[in-house]
Parts: sequence; C-alpha cells; structure tokens
Amino acid sequence: MVTVLAVTSDTRDPQLGVIVVAGGSSRRMEGADKIFADLGGAPVLAHCLDVFQRSDAVATIVVVLAEHNLGLGRDLIASRRFDKAGTVVTGGARRQDSVRLGLEALAKAGPLPSLIAVHDGPRPFIDEAMIQRALAAVGETGASVPAIPVTDTIKQVDEAGAVVNTPDRSTLRAVQTPQIFRTDLLVAAHGAVDEDVTDDAMLIERNGGAVTVFEGSTDNVKITTPDDLVAARGILASRDVRSAGGSADDALRWGTGFDGHALVPGGGLRLGGVNVPFGMRLEGHSDGDVLLHAIASAILGGAGLGDLGTHFPSSSPEWAGADSRIILRKAAGMASETGWVVDYLDATIVAEQPRLNPYLVEIASGIAETLDIDPDRVSVKVTSTDHVGAIGQGEGIAAQAIVTLRAR
Repeated sequence: MVTVLAVTSDTRDPQLGVIVVAGGSSRRMEGADKIFADLGGAPVLAHCLDVFQRSDAVATIVVVLAEHNLGLGRDLIASRRFDKAGTVVTGGARRQDSVRLGLEALAKAGPLPSLIAVHDGPRPFIDEAMIQRALAAVGETGASVPAIPVTDTIKQVDEAGAVVNTPDRSTLRAVQTPQIFRTDLLVAAHGAVDEDVTDDAMLIERNGGAVTVFEGSTDNVKITTPDDLVAARGILASRDVRSAGGSADDALRWGTGFDGHALVPGGGLRLGGVNVPFGMRLEGHSDGDVLLHAIASAILGGAGLGDLGTHFPSSSPEWAGADSRIILRKAAGMASETGWVVDYLDATIVAEQPRLNPYLVEIASGIAETLDIDPDRVSVKVTSTDHVGAIGQGEGIAAQAIVTLRAR
C-alpha cells in the first residue's frame, strides 16, 4: 500500500494531483468502448483530461486504464500533448483497487501533492469552475464530493421487490466526481478499509472520516450506456452554443411529421390521445393515432433521430395496440437525451369526418401534458379536403405537424 513519504506544502505551486479512473469494461455499451467513443470529434476521455491539463490548480495526472486500452491512452496523451498526464497504469479488479494503483503511481512519481482528486474518466463535462468549488469545499473536513439534489421519488425495496421505505428526497443527493481529498486521509482510508465500496468518499466514511458536498452539475453525466453517449452529444452541442456567446434558446431546430391511416368499421376512434365517439376507428399497429404519430415523427426528425418506424416498428409486438401517448412521450424523451426539447408545436388534422372541432381544446391540452410543456405552446387545427381524394370521401384521416425544438 502507498505511504505518504512527502507532501508538498508550498502554496505557490499547484497542490492538486488527479487520478482519472477509466479502467472499466464498458460491458453495458453494447460492444463500444465508452472511454474512447467519439464525442464531438474527440474521445470521451480527452474531454476531462483537457480540463485538468489546462487548470493551474493541477500539478499532475495519473490515468488508470484497462490493460487493452493502455496503448490508446498513451497515444491520446502524446497526440494532444497532455504533459501533466505523465503516467498511465493498468487498473485493478475493483474501482477502489484502480484508485489505489493510481495513488501508488503518484507516490512513485515524486512527493505527493497535498490534495488528490479522483475522477471518473467517463464523465467528460467537468469544468474549471467545478475544480475551484472542490478546492473551496475540501478545507472543512478534508473530504468533499460534488452532488446534485435528487428530483425523483426514491423507493427502498426488499429482495422481493416490495417497497419498505420512501426516504425524504430533500435529504438525498446524487454524487458525482471529481471527489477531492486531503492526501493523508485518502491514503489512510485505502490502507484501512478493504470492503467493497462504490466511491472513495465511502472509504473515508468507513474509516471514520467526515465528507461534505459541494455543488455538482446536471451536465456532469457519466457515460455508461449507448443512450448516455447520445445524451452527452446533446449536452456538448448545447455547450457549444453557450460558449459561442449565445444561450441555449439560440439553438433551434425544426422537424416535420406526417401520418395517415384508413378508417375501418368498429368504434374506438383515438385521435390526439382522446377517445372520439364515432362508428369507425383508425387502422394501425398501435392505436392508429395519426396525430400523435405525426408529432412524434416531427420530434424525432428535428432531433436527427430518424423516422418513427425505426424506433417503433409495426413488426414489433411491443407496440401492438399501444397507446400512442407512450410513443409520443418516448420520442420526446429520446430528443431530450440528445439535448433537444419541444419549444412549440403546430399540428393539423386532415379529416372529412367526424366533426372534430369540439375536441381540439382537450386534444391540445392532453398533448401539452404528455410533452410537459405549456398548453399555449401547442396549436392543433383541423381541415378537410372538400371531398377530394380518399380522405375527402371519408375513407381515412391524416395529420401533419411542425415542431420547433430548442437546445436545453
């Protein structure tokens, strides 16, 4: 185990050593490597290394990688001139083992700095402001971690899946990295605690130390799944807009959608998420709701996510008879993960029958609720073809939608 032979104390020099832990197996990435996946033209790992490299507070960086990534890691450091990251080591079986190996590498490189930050390599969106908040917070107890409030209700369950407790979410925080520690406390905790832990703060806690939290960031996501990578690309796009001197509202996209289905005998017409009394229904794999399908298609198109059939194929039994509000909600969620949210919606129903004007307010209100936007940002109209074509002869209903998306 590493021992603290010497710790720098000259306050004129950078006092922070950084251990970037990136030795995971990426087993939930469906064959991709989350550390070296492309994010805005650079590997995911490069983003956090760039921030640490440019920070005047950071003296040295150790990168901990899986053995098969050592060559890629060294090539990345050399090509991007990350000269502070002079050491790359192979990780251990557990996360805490990887951090310990990083500590040992720091000790071999020279006197240990007085503070050490441990950061997850798959978290690309740290910034200098977070590093400064960490340095300001660590003085109180010698151990501090970034955290954000938990917004969802959390349920504690037993092995059978039964709820046994609902903790007060006002006291709960989701913890991130970089976690920052006084070096002697971190070294002592790694020497004294061998039980499995989920982060280094837990080691400090198990060793009797106190840990405080400082303000994290909702952008500071950890890439674990392919969906996380999609969301990260959206965050990066939004950040690019802000760094160019604009705000998230300055980044706008538009998407269009169209759908149409035949009317067939049998009641149960479903349109815009509303049950409309009528002796015919729309034929379709789900509930045939052409309006919600057109809106979902417009959202996906505006977010650059392809067409409706790709994500909700009619060949899939999952969507047989499905409530199209679920499809719409999922499409909006997918767009949000890429950094785009619905700003305004204008949709038109094209139908000769039945008479739909009495239902438009209810339809628009339900769509707004499904998309979680203000009702005044949803416009739904109805028109006919004056008896021209199949729709004009009452054989079907169609809908078209235009959606404005803004970067969140």
